[in-house]
Amino acid sequence: MAASLPGLAALLALLFTWMQVTQTGKEVGISEQGQITNRFNAAINNLGSTSLDIRLGGIYALERIMHDSARDQPAVISVLSAYLRQHASVPVGSTKKAPGESGDKPSPRADVQAVMTVLGNRSPDRDQGAPIDLSRTALRGVRLPGDPTEIPFRGADLSNADLRDSSLPNADLREASLIRANLSGAALRGSRLDLAYLTNANLADVDLSGSHLNGAGLEGANLTGASFCSEVFMQTAQGGRGAAAALLSRARPVGQTRPEGCADLADALLVKANLTNAALFGMNLTRTMFCPPPEPGFDSGDCANLTGATLSESNLKGAYLSRANLRGADLAHADLTGADLTNADLTNADLTGAKVAGAKFEGAKLKGVRGLPPSL
Repeated sequence: MAASLPGLAALLALLFTWMQVTQTGKEVGISEQGQITNRFNAAINNLGSTSLDIRLGGIYALERIMHDSARDQPAVISVLSAYLRQHASVPVGSTKKAPGESGDKPSPRADVQAVMTVLGNRSPDRDQGAPIDLSRTALRGVRLPGDPTEIPFRGADLSNADLRDSSLPNADLREASLIRANLSGAALRGSRLDLAYLTNANLADVDLSGSHLNGAGLEGANLTGASFCSEVFMQTAQGGRGAAAALLSRARPVGQTRPEGCADLADALLVKANLTNAALFGMNLTRTMFCPPPEPGFDSGDCANLTGATLSESNLKGAYLSRANLRGADLAHADLTGADLTNADLTNADLTGAKVAGAKFEGAKLKGVRGLPPSL
């Protein structure tokens, strides 16, 4: 019994030391959390300053807190999003410059750019489901590098936001809400827009080369002048085609079967979208819906406008083009296998070399169509 006492004493000493270390660790953790709380409160106070420099300090202090404390990242996201909605809101029914813009050519104010940079540089795996609500924010001219990593805005609410002339290459905007957003002239090269909501969005002159829009909703979107491929080759007008259509078409270089870096629009919804004279040469448009299903309440005016569009060599397998306006469209060598073109207007369209096995042409207007298969 006496011989075991030293061993028991040593065990008790070890247990006591462990309890002290554990307690010390808890106290350190509490102290660190208290420090972060103090830093958070100080940063919030700085955001309310009238001095731009002090506000910038508050923004970057919050970025540091996100880096140091994963548990506080959702709160930081919420605060920064609210800051933009308050300090850079889109004016309602006014032509005045938004509060977040400066200069003759509207560009984001330094604090607006800083918030977007902080949100774009965060680690999304620490968001804990925190939403990014940037609805009705004025973000015109915002620049985010997006290289080599994605800009993490998946599921973000950017509805009614002003993103004109912004640069968001390689952005992850999957399932994001961009309803009625103004993206005119924006650069979205290589971005992910799968299942994004782009209803009635303004995408005029947007660079979508190499982007993915699988299953995206583009009902009523304006895609006039949008660029879908990174390599564009000009060709002169031919035959009766207008100059506007020629400027948007792509001539295939010798030895090249299709342009490089094209957007992927498979399963996208393009009902009511404006694609007049759009260059969609060689693109993946598999199962894309250009028209709504024939149900009560819908008419031919609800179809995408494809007048003069260049769709040569595009993959339109299973595409829904019933009642679509394809007058003068270039569908040469396109794959229309299984496509639905019932009651479509194909007047003066070019179907030279197109694959039409299983395609439906019942009731379609085929006057002046070139390359019409003998079976039709």
